[in-house]
Amino acid sequence: MKVCVIVEGTYPYVTGGVSNWLQMLMENMPDVEFDVVHLAPWRWTRSFAYKLPSNVQKVYEYLLFSADFETMDSSIDLDGIFIKIRELIDYKINRGELFLELLRDVAGKRLDFILKTKEFWRFLTDVYYRYFSKEGFTRFYWTVVGFIMPILSAIQSLPPRADIYHSTTTGYAVLSAMAGKFYHGGKLIVTEHGIYHREREIEIIRSKSIDEIYKPVWIEIFRLISKAAYTSCDALTTLFEKNQLFQLELEADFRKMRIIPNGIDVDKFSAVQREPHETFNIGVVGRVVPIKDIVTAIKAFDLVVKQIPNARLYIIGPWDEDEEYYEKCTGLVELFGLTDNVIFTGKANVLDYYKIIDVLLISSISEGQPLVQLEAMASGIPVVATNVGNCAEIALDPDGQSGFIVEPKDYNAMAEKLIELAKNKEVYRSFSENGKMIAREKYNLKRMIESYRRLYEEVFSHGEP
Repeated sequence: MKVCVIVEGTYPYVTGGVSNWLQMLMENMPDVEFDVVHLAPWRWTRSFAYKLPSNVQKVYEYLLFSADFETMDSSIDLDGIFIKIRELIDYKINRGELFLELLRDVAGKRLDFILKTKEFWRFLTDVYYRYFSKEGFTRFYWTVVGFIMPILSAIQSLPPRADIYHSTTTGYAVLSAMAGKFYHGGKLIVTEHGIYHREREIEIIRSKSIDEIYKPVWIEIFRLISKAAYTSCDALTTLFEKNQLFQLELEADFRKMRIIPNGIDVDKFSAVQREPHETFNIGVVGRVVPIKDIVTAIKAFDLVVKQIPNARLYIIGPWDEDEEYYEKCTGLVELFGLTDNVIFTGKANVLDYYKIIDVLLISSISEGQPLVQLEAMASGIPVVATNVGNCAEIALDPDGQSGFIVEPKDYNAMAEKLIELAKNKEVYRSFSENGKMIAREKYNLKRMIESYRRLYEEVFSHGEP
């Protein structure tokens, strides 16, 4: 069996939840051949962050903002394509079916040259005068091209022939995966760690670089891609039940849906030997990027230090992905006078730090089902996490609470719970024991691998689970 996994800006260059999940998945299925298609807005100059498992045949890399305007594909019916696009714009019903028809028509074909054709210009000016005539045309033009180029690039990023295409998002990655399915005839599995179209909607609404008039259009495009993915896939998985409600909103077929929770090597993390230390150590494990909201973690820690002077904050993860944000975080540390208390480790082996971390802090504004939360639990480390993704359901499991939950950006509540865990040894001990038990019973790696292996076999043999 050959599986082609399509990722978007993550594995094998960027560490994190999705990348770690994929590495574990491939390492623990040595009898399955894997290819990886990596889509990104730029060409990476760094080396891989992961050692590729021996069963990974090749990593294919495609750029989302790269265009070859000179290579034309005469087999494309431009007039027919723009008729369908106009129908997508003008009609509110059957958009998903129309979009899938378009994808089937263009799968495996070169598309970026379309942006320099007369047909595209006529279409563009028509849309402008009908819907956006009060806006400046130059800004309108570049906004539309900015919308369309990564979509065209993703569709024409044709993956190699495979039995199964496994997309890790319902964004650009799934456009490439659907092209593979329609052109080569393989099966399609979509796994959502977070709900892609909702995450993009939040980003677009908050964005200051996108004019308000264009935001509903951009949001609708991502919803349309997700809906097409849900319709065309042979199986749709996610990590927890709440995510399924958002999938069903876009008419996902419940018969194709599966919940497969993340899993970790519980034995490896439960074997961590705690090292004696005099300080109260708080750990944030993850990239230093805005979505992890390290700024709020630092603000909370500033309040903790005022009551627990020997507290330390370890920020464990690479900081070079967004150097501007890293500088903002280090500047805040200096402003609060915390340079002796806050340690940025850079990329590191978390097992070296779980030995001394007393509490794991997850300050993110968006998560799926964080592997670091499960790792901390297996290591006997209580958690303070924001109420995003599946964090609350894990921490407040009815079979045993393993942490506290606070609202995103509420650094006062964050600090309050961290201080409580520092002072209340009984609660700390209870959370520690509960976490180890819950991780072993519900989130072990063997169960996750068995679930995906069974899914691969069923989809390969029968077309759907």
